[in-house]
Amino acid sequence: MKFDRAILITMSFSVGCIVTGTITEKPLLKGVGEVAAIAAISSGVLVKQNTSDTNKQKQLTEFKKENSCLQTQLQQTQNELNKLGKKFQTQNTRQRLNLSELQKLQHQHKIVLKTIAHLECKLASNEKTASIKPDSSTQNSKETSIKPLTQSQESVTRVYIDGNNLNFALQELLVELDYDALRIELTSFATCTTFKYYTGVLEPVTEGHKRFIAYLKRLRYEVVELPVLHRCDSNAFKTVGDDVKIAVDMIGEVKSGDQVILVSGDGDFIPAIEEVQRRGVKVTVVAKKGMLSEQLSQIADDVVLLDDIQYKIAKYRKLNVA
Repeated sequence: MKFDRAILITMSFSVGCIVTGTITEKPLLKGVGEVAAIAAISSGVLVKQNTSDTNKQKQLTEFKKENSCLQTQLQQTQNELNKLGKKFQTQNTRQRLNLSELQKLQHQHKIVLKTIAHLECKLASNEKTASIKPDSSTQNSKETSIKPLTQSQESVTRVYIDGNNLNFALQELLVELDYDALRIELTSFATCTTFKYYTGVLEPVTEGHKRFIAYLKRLRYEVVELPVLHRCDSNAFKTVGDDVKIAVDMIGEVKSGDQVILVSGDGDFIPAIEEVQRRGVKVTVVAKKGMLSEQLSQIADDVVLLDDIQYKIAKYRKLNVA
């Protein structure tokens, strides 16, 4: 305000000098007035320019503060969204784990019911046999004619797992397999099952591989270990004779009335499958889509895609939520 007043006084002085110098015909006084007027005008322009710059600087500072507040709010919102996402993942995982436990209980319930029915059938058969009183002349012959129910008379669901093929499929699905859940998923309908897992063993055997084999055996898998050789044309390794061993075991073990589940999409198993099918055996093939031989899928009695059951057999870990 003081500066504006000084400019106003200077302008008044310059006007007075110009008017007086003009009237009295004194050029010097008139020149002084013009110089004073120019100085006052220049000072006014500079003052306005400085005021405008100051206002702009204030606005810029306020804008920066507001932008910083918005950035902070955005970061807080993002953190909240991340927490909600983790909570959702945790709830989803817990739900799947509960579903897996429910499926295990249902499987155990089916086994118990079938066992009870089997025992009731044997009990009725024994009571019927006891109600018949044989005479002394035929007792020995009848006793020898009665044969107990043997394991060989039961229908067995035999599962053959090509470990290499399964591992490649799991890598593409980005899934860590729960082998206990796999047992339940594949044989929830069966009372008598066998599981054979074929895998290559590279010497010297690592501690990790030993723990994996022990883990499978605890889950009642029969592990068939085969040698591994180095490929001459690359840095890769190859399991020797795994497909042949699976085919030989399948043909040698499977009998009429059994069921076979082959976990592999390799078309090399087609002759073995056709052979056991001629014995009246139903064959189910379990493989990943894209790794399943078209001809193998055509001759199989049923096909189960790992893509469709991956969430039922995957191993889930508890997530930490902040």
